[in-house]
Amino acid sequence: MIKFGIKLLLMKPKILFFILVFFACYSNDCYSQFYGNNRANRPMGMDTDNRSSKKKNEKYDYAEAVVTHLNKELKLDGLQQAAIKTIVNDNKNSLEEISKMDIPYPEKKDKMNVINEKINSSILQLLSKEQAEKFNKLQEEREKKALTN
Repeated sequence: MIKFGIKLLLMKPKILFFILVFFACYSNDCYSQFYGNNRANRPMGMDTDNRSSKKKNEKYDYAEAVVTHLNKELKLDGLQQAAIKTIVNDNKNSLEEISKMDIPYPEKKDKMNVINEKINSSILQLLSKEQAEKFNKLQEEREKKALTN
């Protein structure tokens, strides 16, 4: 039976062509039925951009990120966290305005450094001696890293 089918297919290339086209179309329909025509219908785990799409929808809070990082490194108390968040939020708009300015990069960098120094000096006033030492080391490491990049 199998030999007859193979002979028939070899003798009739049109039949072989139509069979291949049929399977090509049919496999696409099966794929669409299982995975859906868009990403929303895919089964869990099939969406490779699942994590990045969640992050895009979340609003990034710069002040919260700064406080979280400093808290991890310096072990801040609640009052210090609130004060640092306020300091960063008060200066965030100035930094955003400078970043949107149509001026050369070195000028932007200088203006941003002035504001960042103001933020850092305000934060230093809130920290204990040990925390201030760690904070200064963090700043030095950040500057070294910025120079190497």
